[in-house]
Amino acid sequence: MKPPTPTHREAVALFRLGVIGDLLAMDLEPGELQDELVRRAQRRYRAPSSSRTRRYHWKTLQRWYYAAKAADPGALEPASRARGFALALTDEQRTMLLEMRSANRSAAASLILDQAVHNGVVAADQVSVSTVRRLFADAGLPRLSRKRAQRTDTQRRRWQAAKPGDLWHGDVCHLVFPDGEGRRKVLVHGLMDDHSRFFTALKGRNAEREQDMLEVFCGALLRYPAPRALYLDNGSCYRGDLLGLLCKRLGIRLIHAGPDDPQARGKMERVWRTMRQRCTDFLPGEADTHQVDQALWAWLDADYHRRPHAGLMGDTPRHRYLDSLPRQGAVLTPATLAKALEVPARRQVRRDGTFDVGAVTYEVAGHHLLGKRIELVIDGLTERPIRASYQGKPLRFGPCDPVANRSRKRAPAPPVQPGEAPSFDPIATLLQQAREVSGE
Repeated sequence: MKPPTPTHREAVALFRLGVIGDLLAMDLEPGELQDELVRRAQRRYRAPSSSRTRRYHWKTLQRWYYAAKAADPGALEPASRARGFALALTDEQRTMLLEMRSANRSAAASLILDQAVHNGVVAADQVSVSTVRRLFADAGLPRLSRKRAQRTDTQRRRWQAAKPGDLWHGDVCHLVFPDGEGRRKVLVHGLMDDHSRFFTALKGRNAEREQDMLEVFCGALLRYPAPRALYLDNGSCYRGDLLGLLCKRLGIRLIHAGPDDPQARGKMERVWRTMRQRCTDFLPGEADTHQVDQALWAWLDADYHRRPHAGLMGDTPRHRYLDSLPRQGAVLTPATLAKALEVPARRQVRRDGTFDVGAVTYEVAGHHLLGKRIELVIDGLTERPIRASYQGKPLRFGPCDPVANRSRKRAPAPPVQPGEAPSFDPIATLLQQAREVSGE
């Protein structure tokens, strides 16, 4: 009968026993064992399955000696270096299971394992379903829906912020209403908390500018604690310098989705669809921005925030967000927000004592300032100058009225106080009042 062939680990154990085995039968005096091991460490040995000879340190031989002396049958075998999961599977079984998954991306792991057992690929109870799932996940082959399994674009993974207030989504929804022979748009700006799906702001505007977005954002910051991160797309209203400066000063991380990747904004796209189906599709064609706002506020308060959400495991956005408010920190004060919106600038005073900020001309008191560069602090939200100074000294200035100047003396009259808005803007007015109260 042909003798059994030892495995590699058994062959290594026999080799090690051959190197130090005779020492087990010797009666050695103290110190003789180390001397003998040092002498044997100078020799060269050829290990099993090795094409080269090598030396072993005497301490390695000493470890083999005491392992063999312990009379443990497997003590001299090398330790297994296998790490991970599904170690009960052979390489052929792993390959076959991964090929089955590649060919059936929408099949459940339990179904693949049942078929593998039925067809004799693996034995019954050899591995569990959870082990097979981890095997597929480690190979980058998780289960996909039938629709996604047929697509060839980037793989998507479901994700969610850990706590309310960690991340806000910002987006704009275009509502189109018939207007005679043409069409009229109302731009709905929305800010939604990711973890709770709670809308911190939802407001209709007539434009999609950075200023519109900032007014909606600032209104939300005055009502709710600031988020840790703000997730936006690549629209022009989200790429302005002032928004980046405001987020940096308030400690808000600004994140933009990749270009030409609407699927990355799937949560907002889904909530816009819900808004259309349950609210805005029922508005009359002649609805203006104010009527749209009224409908949106009623929908949020009576329906959306109070209705169980499937993505929240049946919880409501209102309950999940409002219960966490005491742990999110304090709401920004108007003075803090107004300070964060201030932008430094420099302007050169003309020979007629005027300078421009945006499309508005201002005049400054003092003949010595003609041709000089003055320092300004501008409200980024309204683009109006708040303070002016020259060489560290504050200056008096105000809007220029050329018609009134024709009958005035050459000495500058007291200018109009800065900060007067030509039209009513509740957010800008509130921030200006905060500056006046704080003495700025």
